[in-house]
Amino acid sequence: MSLGFSWAAGRERRDCRVGAAVPAVLLVLAAALARPAVAADLDRSLFVPVDELRPGDRCVGRTVFSGSAVEEFEIEIVGVVRGEAPQSDLIIARASGGPLEKTGILAGMSGSPVYLGGRLVGAIASTWSFSKEPIAGVTPIAEMLPALDLMDGASRTGDGTGGTLGPLVVPGPERAVSRAAWLLGASGAAGVVPDGSVDARGAGILGGEAVRLPLPLVVSGGSDAFLGGVSGVLAGLGFTPVRGASGGAADEQAGEPVPGSAIGVQLVRGDANWTAVGTLTHREDDRVIAFGHPLFQGGEVELPMVGAYVHALLPLQSMSFKYATGSELLGTMVQDRRRMVAGRLGPAPKMIGLSLRVVAGSGEPRSFEFEVARARPYSAVFAGLAVAGALDEVLRSVAPSSVELRARISTDAGPLEYAEVLHTQSPAFRVGGEIAALMDVVLANAFERREISSVSLDVAVLEEERWAAIERVSADRAVYRPGEDVLVSVTLRQWQGGRVTRTAALRVPPSTPDGRFVLRVASAQSFREGERQRLGDGLRPRNYEQLLSLVERSRPGNALVAQLLSDGPGVSLSGQEMRSIPGRAALAMARAATSGVVDRATAACVAESEIRIDREARGTMDVVITVARDR
Repeated sequence: MSLGFSWAAGRERRDCRVGAAVPAVLLVLAAALARPAVAADLDRSLFVPVDELRPGDRCVGRTVFSGSAVEEFEIEIVGVVRGEAPQSDLIIARASGGPLEKTGILAGMSGSPVYLGGRLVGAIASTWSFSKEPIAGVTPIAEMLPALDLMDGASRTGDGTGGTLGPLVVPGPERAVSRAAWLLGASGAAGVVPDGSVDARGAGILGGEAVRLPLPLVVSGGSDAFLGGVSGVLAGLGFTPVRGASGGAADEQAGEPVPGSAIGVQLVRGDANWTAVGTLTHREDDRVIAFGHPLFQGGEVELPMVGAYVHALLPLQSMSFKYATGSELLGTMVQDRRRMVAGRLGPAPKMIGLSLRVVAGSGEPRSFEFEVARARPYSAVFAGLAVAGALDEVLRSVAPSSVELRARISTDAGPLEYAEVLHTQSPAFRVGGEIAALMDVVLANAFERREISSVSLDVAVLEEERWAAIERVSADRAVYRPGEDVLVSVTLRQWQGGRVTRTAALRVPPSTPDGRFVLRVASAQSFREGERQRLGDGLRPRNYEQLLSLVERSRPGNALVAQLLSDGPGVSLSGQEMRSIPGRAALAMARAATSGVVDRATAACVAESEIRIDREARGTMDVVITVARDR
């Protein structure tokens, strides 16, 4: 049985026959939502505005199903939903021909152009999960063409959107103890995640939603567990991670890019390649538009544009996808907007260099070289994932491990040196997450625009439990005069090992008033949390230099910090703790504290010292001493 109707609107009558598998209510809903609209300012000899489309229109789509050859398939217009989103329409279409009867609409078809009588209608961009037919949502071409004008005025800064994604790479159970994630929180940048990166169409049709077609993200190397971890990190960002080769072979070149060609955006390249694959929609000379939806919705970006070679189609019940590999460099994507990505054929963009040297146990060092796309904040997250992938290749297991990490981040303001010692249950993702979050500390800082040119890492991994907990803290006596040293003894209980004792000395400042003081010894992680509680807003940096000082002050995981804390309030002036202010003056300033200039601390630190051990330290312990001039 079929449903027949006709629709005439100031032009030739069209006889439309739509298969019964497309529910009649879908057509009724589309017709009900359709309303007159002013046609876009289009060249109607080349493009079809939505006001010309009628249910039953027979169109042609173009995409790559195998290799690099563009093939045609049939498209039938089901209806047009006007105002599906603010200033946005949705064309609903049913595809047929080629392999689509078995696969349905494929991830990787994003951007596949649709033509009516040789004129461009738009690009396939969404579908309905578990649909019984190849039903597609098509982005009207009028919503994609503005990218061409934006490209002419683009500054090509590579900024992308703001925000931080680096902590997502850190395994969830370990984010609370991550030093770099703490730095983001202390600097005020944590939790600022870009909105709108996934442009789900959100058209509720018969209880289902049109969802943006995910982009196959071809990841070279890594285990099944690693790929599963990548899927978790990128959940909600519009990617379907799949394992692929590091690059196309010589006989797998994509050829001249034309509408319907497979095209990719390369986020990591080098010893591993990470390429998001879609389809080219429209080309004007050296300018191209693709995808029909955003990559990240990052605005002005600089991302490598590459060709792609389709090896196979993977039919799945949920959503099938193209198994493809990125090939030769084609140019640079410079716009990443709500309904498209767009770029220019030609030179490659600037990238962030990433060098990694890994030693696992007593094995030989292995080195990796990558380049990571510059697009905030995605450069950080993909740099972290690339590092995690390389470590996964070296370790080939997920086991409790002790890690020593040294990093050098080269910026336009000079290098940032960083050293960390940590214990982790997931070494690949924990190390990758620390680097990603640390890069976000630089790129997402609120004070000055900073650019990262390169990142160099040295990582040593020992696959064994290696940490020590504070068991006892003592001072050499109970009462001290101002100007004397407090000799601190710290006993540590090593995991599956014996006890060790370390010592430190803290000088009581000559101006210290008489009274009781807390002698606190804390691991680096406990110290950081203690400082957050003690200093409050006074911990937050007020400029980039203070941010760098905070990185140094945050201490690596093998540090023990001994502090002498008063029971009276302290103050910070413009983010700098004032330790030499006399007690009465500090009390007066604390009472008059105004956030942003003077911030109150719950306790004043009068002395501080550090002990380093050969493994991650854990815990905190307090003892009480007395300062008295006459004893």
